[in-house]
Amino acid sequence: MSSGRVAGTGTGMYAGARIAGFNALVWVIGLVVAGSVAWFYADEGGFDVEGVGGVDDDYRLAPWEADAPVLATDLGDGRYEGRDGAMISLTGVDVDQPLVLTPEDGTYLLGVWVTGPGGRIVTAGEYGDPPDFDYLSDDSVVVFVTQPDVELWVNGPNDDTWSATLSVGGVPAASEVVSGFESDLFVYDGGASTARLSARGDGDVMITATTIHGTTTVLSAETPLDQSIAWADADRVLFDVEAWGDAGWRIEFPPDVAGTDDPAKDDATPTPGATP
Repeated sequence: MSSGRVAGTGTGMYAGARIAGFNALVWVIGLVVAGSVAWFYADEGGFDVEGVGGVDDDYRLAPWEADAPVLATDLGDGRYEGRDGAMISLTGVDVDQPLVLTPEDGTYLLGVWVTGPGGRIVTAGEYGDPPDFDYLSDDSVVVFVTQPDVELWVNGPNDDTWSATLSVGGVPAASEVVSGFESDLFVYDGGASTARLSARGDGDVMITATTIHGTTTVLSAETPLDQSIAWADADRVLFDVEAWGDAGWRIEFPPDVAGTDDPAKDDATPTPGATP
């Protein structure tokens, strides 16, 4: 009697283990089949695997090369909206003033690439691509152009619509000394390519410089600081100074190099603009 009860219990446990193992195998096979079906339909175009309404994935980082560019919608009064990679076409732009693209509430921009009409590269950025203008500390994108007819290719969210207002100018000009305890934007056109930076307090400071060739990081460091900073030669430079914590900063530019009375210097100074 005792041996029979033990034998019966062992058989039940063995049968339960076989059933549990079979169920697990069926579950795994189901996952494999479902994944295979999903991959097949995505590969055949049955599923939308691109950003919603945006430029094709093959051109997401170079939308100006797409055979069928995605155009942003002109809402009037300088307002535009579109998907990632959408293009804003402009004519008659004042090349002496920066273009400012400010996102509306609830949306954001990552940056803007700039070309001439037809996606043609007029002013080269890094690696020969169109200049890449990054978003700044106030979430706007400031662009310098070299000709009146341009195309702005917006780098926006992959899965949503961006909307923004385009304005001209309005960025404060720098004096020979600029300082603050918070983030700030200003345009410098003194002709120099170096300045003196000092920073105190407990925090971090980051400085980016935007020229016709795009946006680059000049410095990112912890305070205290007392050093020179440098950037690429340009007639105009937009500085974006970001300060965190208790950091206070001061930038001292040299005397106005662009205003020299030396005729040789004046003749050597390039004139803004480019031939289409």
